[in-house]
Amino acid sequence: MHSLIKHNMLARFLFNRFDFIIRILYCKLRCYRLFDYLLPDLYSSNFASLNSYFSMISDALRKNGFRIEDKSVLEIGPGNSYINAYNFLHAGARRVILVDKFPRYTDSDRQRSYIKNEIEFFKSRSNTREFPYIDQETGALNPNFIAFIAGDLRSIVFENNVDFIYSIAVLHHVQNLEQYIRRMSEILNPGGMMYHVVDLKDKFHSFGNPFLFYKYSDFTWEKFCTDSAVTYTNRVRYRDYMDMFERSGFDLVWEKTLSYDFPRFRINKKFAGRTDLSIGDAHFLLRKR
Repeated sequence: MHSLIKHNMLARFLFNRFDFIIRILYCKLRCYRLFDYLLPDLYSSNFASLNSYFSMISDALRKNGFRIEDKSVLEIGPGNSYINAYNFLHAGARRVILVDKFPRYTDSDRQRSYIKNEIEFFKSRSNTREFPYIDQETGALNPNFIAFIAGDLRSIVFENNVDFIYSIAVLHHVQNLEQYIRRMSEILNPGGMMYHVVDLKDKFHSFGNPFLFYKYSDFTWEKFCTDSAVTYTNRVRYRDYMDMFERSGFDLVWEKTLSYDFPRFRINKKFAGRTDLSIGDAHFLLRKR
């Protein structure tokens, strides 16, 4: 335990002192092994944690009069976990469509093992033996229940509109975010709903400072500190999300936010005077007008 604490203290010291250099090493020079050492769990998926969001989402939908039974559902950015697709189907959804720009579902033995463990976790938690959604040996999806589309949401043509859209910690990775939100409005049926869990913190917040990226100008941030092929972060703030949703034809039904303290340091003038800088997490439930 003592060595782990010393390891974390060293990682935090190095990142907060040399974060610009480390961001370049990671985003531009692809020095991934450095981060495997400093923060080995940075990009690991946790299906138990992702599963916990389902109860939050379904409770919010139920309290606001939206029933998921026989509805078509779209998840944006499932990554390597389908746990909530299973949850929505088990709750009565007719079909779930998964869209991800960077698919990586069955591309390794490690991922195939993850699939099997996730399925066993779901079956245990839902107390069911039946599992028609996916072939448990090969990982092949049953198209009657789940469809996976690899690509950019803005360029995908859907055969039919959907009734419900959700994402978990995805939208902060999207470039040209307002175009994505407008596209969601186009493919959502009138009266349909969306639920988005948004992480508004610096991607490397585990190093102890959730908002260190406020010190950079847009030019420096986009040119040197983030990269669309690695771990793009758009730095869109809470109030901006609200404005984009409004302009794209959505009414806010419910929200929850979580704020964080952050050390005082000089922030870039881009963020000066804003009142929403301490908000690090947000849940948005929206209805299409």
